[in-house]
Amino acid sequence: GERIMSRVRAHRPSPWKVIGEALLKPREVSFHPLNALRSPVSGQECSFYFIMVGVFYAILGVVLMIGLHKLGASLVTPGWVRWQPQIALVTAGCMVAIGFYLMKDGKVALRMARVGAFVYLGFPLLNGIFVSLEWEIPVSAFMSLLSAVIGLPTGFFLIRTIQNCGKQYA
Repeated sequence: GERIMSRVRAHRPSPWKVIGEALLKPREVSFHPLNALRSPVSGQECSFYFIMVGVFYAILGVVLMIGLHKLGASLVTPGWVRWQPQIALVTAGCMVAIGFYLMKDGKVALRMARVGAFVYLGFPLLNGIFVSLEWEIPVSAFMSLLSAVIGLPTGFFLIRTIQNCGKQYA
């Protein structure tokens, strides 16, 4: 056994050679979004996606909180707009909680994640409608549309991920 291990250690290339090959060797890179959406997903991967959405909303909530606080003295914001940082932070907490619950890899966790993803899917649409109706600033309609354009594909992606969670393909 020791002879084999010494030969394996002797055959191991240097880090410089590995880096050089990785940088200089031509590779074929392609991206197939439809194949990616159909491929099986592990429970850990599904969990990771929910946690990442939660991290995004946590950062968004903090940025909104700081931004609305700075604007607070010069701009009167309507009620629904004033609640956006808290809504983003609650969304972040829910997504991270679902992500951690999915690590258990159970059917109950998948059902809960499916409900959470459907609620999340409807929220950007409703939020975009309410913000644009409540705030009379022209840029608010654009920002609401942008929020919906980002939120809806993310919701569909989460739902598709849950559908593919645990599938096995030959």
